[in-house]
Amino acid sequence: MAVPAQTSEVDEQAPWDAILRHTKVAVESNTDPNVWAFQVYSALHSSAISLPSVELAHRLVSHFFWDNHSPIAWKLLHTATSLNLIPPSLLIALLSATVVPCRQLHPIAYRLYMELLKQYGFMAEFKVNSPNYEKIMKSIDDVLQLSQVYSQKVCEPGVVLVGFVFSIVWQLLEASLDDEGLLDHTSENKPIWLHRPHDMDIDGPGSFCEKKPEQKGLLEENTTIAIEIMTEFLQHRVTSRILSLVHRNMSSYWEPFIHQMQRLASNSSVLRNLKHITAETLLLLAENIQGAVSRECKTMSKLETNLVMPACSQISSVAQSYGDSWSSLWLPIDLILEDALDGGQVAAFSAIEIITGLVKTLHAVNGDKWHGTFLGLWVAALRLVQRERDSKGGPVPIPRLDTCMCMLLSITTLVITHIIEEEGELIQDAECSPTNQGKDKQTQGKLRGELINSLQLLGDYESLLIPPQPVLMEANQAAAKAILFVSGNPDGGEHVKYLSMNDLPMECSGNLRHLIVEACIAKNLLDTSAYFWPGYVNACGNKIPSSISNHVASWSSLMDGSQLTPALVNVLVATPASSLGEIEKIYEIALNGSDEERISAATILCGASLVRGWNVQEHTVLLITKLLSAPVSHNNSGTESHLISQAPFLNILLLGISSADCVHIFSLHGLVPLLASGLMLICEVFGSCVPDAKWILATGEKLSYWEVFSNAFILLLRFWQFDHLPVEQVRNDVTTPPFGSLFSPECLLLVRNCKLAPLGRTEKDWQKLKRWSKVFCFPVESVFIDSFPKLNSWHRQHQECIASIHSRLVSGGPVHQIVDAVLGMMFRTVNNGAEPLTPTTLESNSSTALDETLMKLKVPAWDILEAIPFVLDAALTACAHGRVSTRELATGLKDLADFLPASLVTIASYFSAEVTRGIWKPASMNGTDWPSPAANLSLVEQQIKKMLAATSVDVPSLAVDGNSPSTLPLPLAAFVSLTLTYRLEKATERFLVLIAPAMSALASGCPWPCMPIVTSLWTQKVKRWTNYFVLCASGTVFHNNRDAAVQLLKSCFTSILGLAPGCIYNNGDVNALLGHGFVSQISDGVSPVAPGILYLRVHRSIGDIMFLIEEIVSILMLSVRDIASSDSTKKAKKIKFGIKHGQVSLARSMARVKHAALLGASLVWISGGPKMVQYLLRETLPSWLLSANMLEKDDREPGVMVSVLRGYALAFFAIFSIAFAWGIDHSTSPNRRAMVVGLHLEFLASTLNSNTSLHCHFATWRVYISGFVSLMVGCTPAWVQDVDVDLLKKLSIGLRQLNQHDLAVRLLEIGGLGVMGAAAEMIIESKHILLERLGRDLYRICQIERKQGLPCDGFIVRCKRQKTIESPKESDDNIREGMDCVGIREACDSFRTICIEFRTILGYAGLIYRISYLKI
Repeated sequence: MAVPAQTSEVDEQAPWDAILRHTKVAVESNTDPNVWAFQVYSALHSSAISLPSVELAHRLVSHFFWDNHSPIAWKLLHTATSLNLIPPSLLIALLSATVVPCRQLHPIAYRLYMELLKQYGFMAEFKVNSPNYEKIMKSIDDVLQLSQVYSQKVCEPGVVLVGFVFSIVWQLLEASLDDEGLLDHTSENKPIWLHRPHDMDIDGPGSFCEKKPEQKGLLEENTTIAIEIMTEFLQHRVTSRILSLVHRNMSSYWEPFIHQMQRLASNSSVLRNLKHITAETLLLLAENIQGAVSRECKTMSKLETNLVMPACSQISSVAQSYGDSWSSLWLPIDLILEDALDGGQVAAFSAIEIITGLVKTLHAVNGDKWHGTFLGLWVAALRLVQRERDSKGGPVPIPRLDTCMCMLLSITTLVITHIIEEEGELIQDAECSPTNQGKDKQTQGKLRGELINSLQLLGDYESLLIPPQPVLMEANQAAAKAILFVSGNPDGGEHVKYLSMNDLPMECSGNLRHLIVEACIAKNLLDTSAYFWPGYVNACGNKIPSSISNHVASWSSLMDGSQLTPALVNVLVATPASSLGEIEKIYEIALNGSDEERISAATILCGASLVRGWNVQEHTVLLITKLLSAPVSHNNSGTESHLISQAPFLNILLLGISSADCVHIFSLHGLVPLLASGLMLICEVFGSCVPDAKWILATGEKLSYWEVFSNAFILLLRFWQFDHLPVEQVRNDVTTPPFGSLFSPECLLLVRNCKLAPLGRTEKDWQKLKRWSKVFCFPVESVFIDSFPKLNSWHRQHQECIASIHSRLVSGGPVHQIVDAVLGMMFRTVNNGAEPLTPTTLESNSSTALDETLMKLKVPAWDILEAIPFVLDAALTACAHGRVSTRELATGLKDLADFLPASLVTIASYFSAEVTRGIWKPASMNGTDWPSPAANLSLVEQQIKKMLAATSVDVPSLAVDGNSPSTLPLPLAAFVSLTLTYRLEKATERFLVLIAPAMSALASGCPWPCMPIVTSLWTQKVKRWTNYFVLCASGTVFHNNRDAAVQLLKSCFTSILGLAPGCIYNNGDVNALLGHGFVSQISDGVSPVAPGILYLRVHRSIGDIMFLIEEIVSILMLSVRDIASSDSTKKAKKIKFGIKHGQVSLARSMARVKHAALLGASLVWISGGPKMVQYLLRETLPSWLLSANMLEKDDREPGVMVSVLRGYALAFFAIFSIAFAWGIDHSTSPNRRAMVVGLHLEFLASTLNSNTSLHCHFATWRVYISGFVSLMVGCTPAWVQDVDVDLLKKLSIGLRQLNQHDLAVRLLEIGGLGVMGAAAEMIIESKHILLERLGRDLYRICQIERKQGLPCDGFIVRCKRQKTIESPKESDDNIREGMDCVGIREACDSFRTICIEFRTILGYAGLIYRISYLKI
């Protein structure tokens, strides 16, 4: 701001008096405006007043309007503006406040104002770096009172600029409405700019254009021009982007503006008479403002991703012909589904929530439509089922098919339900907005249509839709139901589920799509119109018997009031319920029926409705959880508890959900923490009772307190990793897997309280509650471990046992007496003369003594568990000193486990702790004292090595001296011997799944070859499970062998990218990475497992998990080099569609780089979760960028292409990792994500704005920054809004230093209200920079073309004639006039040729975008 040379009032007033005299003379004598302008300039210059002058603008407008208003006044104002005497923007603001309210009295003045607005209103000459910029903006704010109108407390110049542009358009809109009598003056829709009383009747002096007969026509013409100007503002490149800032940051003002726009479009007669502008066009432009930035971001992202690829549809077809796999874009879904099925892990969080966040993330980063996203989810879930289809009874001891079907038909459909419900919430919010009144509701809620499209396309994947044999009946029944409905017999479909395979015709063959459609119909995602899809049914309804309902009792009989007879119970147990009402009916019986009815209801709930009732599975698991979750009272122990009388009922539920598949189903639904609190109460109550009472069940069996306690306790202990050693807990403290980890009962209760505390407070929760059963009501009060004192005391002792901290056994005390009694029960066959196992001599082994021993054990189960560690210590010591034989020890341990099955938990923990102590002599597995593995140990070791070699993992150290004796630590030998005593049947499954993971973890932690010895012993027992056991044993190799882990990671990358040696035509896909799961054992040994499956099974065995991050980054960079090398070996030649091979090769390279980044980010996330991603962003990536070695293995610097691809790979990798860990919206830990993203952006901004030395290739650094920010802006805008305002400004400055002006603008555009002003200023600046760069680049391209003898001289001449080169700051309108389409096409083609031939990608990647963006 300039300071006047004189300070006295007389001297300050002198230039203005002179200017006023010159102005009056000019008006009276009609002086040439240029002469007048020179006089004014001289007066201002003599007074040292800087130009353009704010005060001059005020004085001229005040002088001319309205006392001295004349036509010459407009000429003088125009001349002063064009010669930079007054700022155009301030003049427009002054005239809008003066002329627009008086437009009906002065229609010609209003017309001239709009002509002036056409010339200067689009910011063509506006400069934010002018000396008087801040002063001009402050003056505009004072004139239009923008701070008061828009309630801006701190009004920055840029914010004033946004408000100024918006106010001009809004004022024209209100004026147009008012001129046609459409302006609403009610309090609800009160006008902003024409609401003042003096606006409506102004008594101004006579104007040079008084009212005449043709004035009405002039007013209509003014309205027409006003609408045209509004339209131009809405579609102009600069003003539309500024208006988009209003939409993003000032929605409370944007909504009434759009409401008035809709009113104009609906009722304006002037608009209806326009030929080139329609109401639909006007509304479309207004709506496009809302998506302007996102469209630009997507366009730029695609062009930057494809680099020099032309924007034409043929390219994708060519790229697909080169083998790019569409399904690889959804690879993270395949990996997370497979990881979720790891039976050894119980999830703390619902798989529905995790997969929902992942699907939304992939939808955003892949830029696909929702039907493609849904299709990718369905295909991934189907692949999961196909990998498991052959597992029943063969290669794995615990089949997972029911869990896989739950994932496909229950979890996946619930994921889609959540996504569609979120859309429904947005629609409800939109319907409440005044901007959507009168809008066609059919245009909203498109996700259901996208779901239909995906399911129709799914029919093309016939090989994936083949149902596994165990679910073939259900698939055929679903197809038969559709056939009956189509044939006009909709009621018959209710009874199809009671038909057998023999009743169904051969033509009625169903597939998995029929089951998927039925699951979607049950969740109200589809209706029965799906039955009429082309090709959905392939048989006639008259071939299906319709009289089945007359012969078979069914769920309909129950709903009609039939009693639960044994025959009906058997049918309902074997037949899943088909509706929520049926499940609720059973639940009511389980609550209020007789004892016998309640037991029958519990049996039904845990039958087919739980395992195969995919349409109601969500409700079934919830209601079972509710039945097992009685309220916690102050007195939770002893026979006074209300749970005692429910023992048979509770035991049926406990046994019914104890199978591996059932526990996994509860885990996938996220109900384990809720179920755990109920189990803790059951354990607390029944573990405190003396076992002197028994119930006689209907089967004749007896049920005791201990049995109920043991069943509940064993089920509860499967929910957390009770056997984990302290070192493993430390490892997991630095990692948090996606599904969470549970380490203690306190952790279970904490997760439970966090789930229930906010339930019902959000709209999302209300949507969930609406979908749940009305009878479902869960106590939301917090529960803590102190509510279960017995469990809490045992857990403390259990932790001491794991840490090998033994308290002293008090001789003669109650615990000592129990120890003696238990030992007497275990070793009752020991000779009387043997040395006692404890200081107290055992009684004689007569039946009377044994009865007395058992009488001493009639104590609460908690007391027995307290004594178990001392019992085991005494037994193991006796065996080590020869007082008890190894066979007697194994038999005694089995007797103890049979006596109190809950003791298995302590047995597993104690033996694990004793192995780590290392004080026991090794046990010789010689076949005499202990079972011998010699029969197949060498074969097992060879099979392990073969399985690893199939995944390119070579570990020479696996060889073991065949002459050395096979030994195991004594506690491990005892533990293995105990497990081998169990028969493999359904009754013992719950015991094996409890102790098998503990045994495997214990053997893996022991020196080689302990795990092969254990494996060989079990394969001798169950030969058909060899494949599974060998896979488990293979994980031991990775426990402390980093090289093996690195080799496995490399194999994962080469398989997905098709870079495996010797596979020239291998394009790589998901099947190459994950294979076919656990296939049946082949004749010549164990069958290989795909590298992805192997990694997902063993990554938890890797000791130092954090080193994987550096290795994944290193392997990713090597993979990029290999991709570039494999895709650039062929010569450029013309192929189909006239596209050069080099272009297609580059597109294919980019696609494969993205696949590699997807895999790397998925592995980081699955291996370590958010904590590992945080370490990646804070430590690994900055260190790599600052210290990466630029030289390859042959000491050559990588080419530009490799460096660029590496930059994009790192950008994709970082964005994917963050998105997987914390999502793209605010649903998952937004504060933690904001902190991590902010720290990484701070690193980028600081490096950009400093002279930090980078050791990576500059091309990699430049592309990484631009790629990271571009992906964040285009795919995850919510992240930008969480970043600190000052950091965003700092980063935008750094981007401009890299000539990334467009990206810097887009970053600020979505940064929120705090950077709105800076965004507006950069939009103005970017226009001038863009024009300069455009002219310079096009001219340089054409010069090269001319040197090559190409006919582009005319194009250069046209550029020169329009001063594109000499004066690159000319408006883009002039450039449009001087360049025809042919010239632009020539320039674009030339540019592509140059980029391909000279690899000058840097600096030119966005040129085509800029050319098309200017709409030349």
